[in-house]
Amino acid sequence: MSKIDDFIKDNLLEDGTILHLRDKYIGIRGCMELATKEQLKTVKQLIVPGNQIADEGLEALADSPYLGNLEVLNINHNDIGDDGAVALANSKNLPKLRELTMFGNVVGDIGAQAFANSPTSKQYIKLDLYKNQYSEIGYKALTESENLKNCEELEVYRD
Repeated sequence: MSKIDDFIKDNLLEDGTILHLRDKYIGIRGCMELATKEQLKTVKQLIVPGNQIADEGLEALADSPYLGNLEVLNINHNDIGDDGAVALANSKNLPKLRELTMFGNVVGDIGAQAFANSPTSKQYIKLDLYKNQYSEIGYKALTESENLKNCEELEVYRD
């Protein structure tokens, strides 16, 4: 059994709906392995802040065929930049995602614009991009986005 299997066994709620992996330091490879796990099929909330998953880890999650029921994704403090944000914004594998928290990453203008321009963003009721690296360009794209106009909690200030 791998370390990721152990984490799933120890941190997946009994009913299989919440996987809480805060500060487990699974890293990029661990996140890539996590994305291949069939146990994710029932997960509605995936909480993985402080795991150093970076862009490659988030790209693996965005490509995972097992996250179709995911409603809440918390990926705060994971060194995620534009590549990860673009992959997530363009993912077709997360049709039920409603709440996305990416506080304290390194998303720049390209990532912010990807969320602003993505039709997938229309489904968000919460998008938290507080304390990322985008400039006024990214801020303006997010706050003026037609795709995010119905988002109830849009956290986009930088400081």
